[in-house]
Amino acid sequence: MNFPLKFQLPPDNPADAGPTLRSRLYERFPDLLPVVSYGVLLWCVAVYFIINTSDSDRVDMRALMHMLGATSAADLIDGRWWGLITSSCVHVKLFHIFFNMYWLIRFGTLMERGLGSMKTLSFFVLAAFVSSGWQMMMAPAGGIGLSGVVYAMGGFMWGAWPRFTGFLEGFNGSTLRWFLIWQGICFFLSWGNILPIGNTAHISGMVFGFFIGLWACWGNKRGWQWLLAAILMILVAAAVAIWPIQILTKIHN
Repeated sequence: MNFPLKFQLPPDNPADAGPTLRSRLYERFPDLLPVVSYGVLLWCVAVYFIINTSDSDRVDMRALMHMLGATSAADLIDGRWWGLITSSCVHVKLFHIFFNMYWLIRFGTLMERGLGSMKTLSFFVLAAFVSSGWQMMMAPAGGIGLSGVVYAMGGFMWGAWPRFTGFLEGFNGSTLRWFLIWQGICFFLSWGNILPIGNTAHISGMVFGFFIGLWACWGNKRGWQWLLAAILMILVAAAVAIWPIQILTKIHN
């Protein structure tokens, strides 16, 4: 299957994808129940309510969040590498979990019906690991929330849509522009000390998802370089998890 450009921006209207671009979405898993997307949503919502319904006068909130998955560099030093994944499901603010869950269901259900639940789950886990690992590398205090995974899903659809044109039902040109504009706003909020935001998680997540999407679009023969780039991002995150002291000391000292 031939695609005219490797870096095509998605059109605003799915009908503009062109007659030569054929979607596999809904052809492979037309009746699939997106259990992974709903399962992640339920987990995130449960963690949110546990945190926000606990009595802060009687409960150590920092210890509670740590128990529920929030992770810092100190945890990596103790060997809690899986915290790079579980921290993605921890939210404290209502607006934070609301927007992340909105995009999770909007993108995740499309991905599951196009790729299947197991591949989507694998993508979620790797995207959480990569985005949290790169965020930890730049900010040893770590970060929480599913934003890195959400941006990774957006990046994946950006890279893969010429082959999976059904993704345009939930991710089109206007969606991509909104994501990029919002990221610019996030930079402003962070630099102005208005709101703490894991910008590195957003960017690394989108880049990782974009690489995987290009690989999914072009296949093993013509897309191997994008798979290699994604693997290198995974290896960097793994290095942070395995050697946190050495890597963070070199970067921040």
